[in-house]
Amino acid sequence: MQTVGFAGLKGEVVRLKGVFDDGAMANAIDAGVFGGVKDFLSVLIPSRRRLRMADGRVVPSLGMWIGVVWLGDVERRGAFEVFDSNGAWAVLFGKPLLSSFAAVHDYGLDVIHIPAGSGKLVLAN
Repeated sequence: MQTVGFAGLKGEVVRLKGVFDDGAMANAIDAGVFGGVKDFLSVLIPSRRRLRMADGRVVPSLGMWIGVVWLGDVERRGAFEVFDSNGAWAVLFGKPLLSSFAAVHDYGLDVIHIPAGSGKLVLAN
């Protein structure tokens, strides 16, 4: 699990634990987790997206959060669907944001490399 930072309404950084999933075609925040931090983040925008779970269930999105996201010192603008994951995870960092961060997964070492300034950020998966 990695700490993911989200830009708060008053300039603060809201930190949540997240997992990387390069097979997930969306980024997501669990509805219960979002409920606990919603007063610190911008409001959700409506979303008609439905997400198919690994077990085959189709779950409707409760809305989408859009804002600035940090991994270490690297920041990008991102969008997260909010839905009930049944507590499977707090934050799912999927393919859209992994691509935006130019992340490269080293499957042998099971680490994620992210370009950061003149170097790179290396995160255990």
